[in-house]
Amino acid sequence: MTVPVLLVGFLLAVGWVLPGRLAGARWAARMPRVAVGAWAALISAGAVGVAMLLHWGVTPAHRSETPLGWLLRRGATPTEGIAGHVEALLLALAALAVPATVVAAGWRRAARARARHRATVDLVARRESEWWVLEEERAAAWCVPGRGGRIVLTRGALTRLSAAQREAVLAHERAHLAGRHHLLTSGAAALGRALPWLPAARAAAAQVPLLVEMAADDTALRSCGRRTLAEALALVATASTPAAGLGAGGHAVVTRVRRLLAPAAALPRTAQLLGWTAALLLPAVPVLLACGP
Repeated sequence: MTVPVLLVGFLLAVGWVLPGRLAGARWAARMPRVAVGAWAALISAGAVGVAMLLHWGVTPAHRSETPLGWLLRRGATPTEGIAGHVEALLLALAALAVPATVVAAGWRRAARARARHRATVDLVARRESEWWVLEEERAAAWCVPGRGGRIVLTRGALTRLSAAQREAVLAHERAHLAGRHHLLTSGAAALGRALPWLPAARAAAAQVPLLVEMAADDTALRSCGRRTLAEALALVATASTPAAGLGAGGHAVVTRVRRLLAPAAALPRTAQLLGWTAALLLPAVPVLLACGP
């Protein structure tokens, strides 16, 4: 009974304990990309852990050898017991199909909303250089991700932003489009709707949008100064961002401006490397636990 106990403990850790620690981690704002990877690792590890637990539960007891066991046994011909392992794994994957279907449906809804918004922008806005101008007095800037992405600036934003601030906003929106951040935000939102009872899903839906905004801010800083970007964010912060878009001033602007104007000391590259390594290895832990005695 050691294997199920270990797997249940692992699932409790990644589903209930670690999300609170990660949401409150100070290093997340210093390494937002690594933090996004950590959230993805938690969710992936939880899914793999559930699959391994279900696989263990439905595999006949007399087939005690794990799939990895017969693969590692030198000279073995994997014939005995393989069918049972395959059937058990298929049943485990089928149990994950319901939340996966809900997440996929949320992704499709978000994609359709983005397509409609792009069509609306093409109708009501005018293209100038690489951006589209919307004749509105409010100062707003956002991008519409997806195939043929758009960067939208209102007339009010162009009037209020200096040339340097405008370039900072454009760099921020380019980062969203190039990084395909909409896949992360829409996926996290869909997961939160699919599993609202799971702390990991709720926390990911709340944290990932802020982290991708911080990541876009960091990318924009490669071509502009911190104060310039902070001032630009403050100017476009009062306007709401369309649900289908990602806006420079759209999420937790006060937190982001403070982060820009009073930056914490950068973490060494070794810390980032360790973070990415841990994120990549975490989903493999339940597989190793399931292969135990």
